Amino acid sequence: MSRLTMVVLALVALAAFFAACGDDAASKPAGPVLSDHDYLAVVCKGLSDFSSALLTKTKAEDLTQVIKDYAASLKKIQPPADVAQFHKDFIKYLEDAYSEPTALVTKAPPLPPTDVRQRLAAEEGRTAECQDARFFARSN
Repeated sequence: MSRLTMVVLALVALAAFFAACGDDAASKPAGPVLSDHDYLAVVCKGLSDFSSALLTKTKAEDLTQVIKDYAASLKKIQPPADVAQFHKDFIKYLEDAYSEPTALVTKAPPLPPTDVRQRLAAEEGRTAECQDARFFARSN
């Protein structure tokens, strides 16, 4: 009986190990690190979708779904290296609004360091998706 117990414990340990490995792989985005332009296209599209939802959605759960979709789109991409901390903080900012989606209108979002923000702001003007959503160029 103790031999059987040891085999079962070993299998459970292996299953836990492989499950943990799978979780790590699933939480990391696939694909290359995006350029500033491509990164901004994703960020600005989400901002535009959220702005449109504020004008058209009448239920909080519908607005929450737009925010969840936005966060999911951000989780799928790899930002430029010096934008990684902002990216992580911004996803958390969105996730924190799931229970109260209109909080995004009144709660200031995180921002990258000034030099990174200025670089992204300059690229916003050359990114079609950012024409109506100048997130990094705005002043706080």
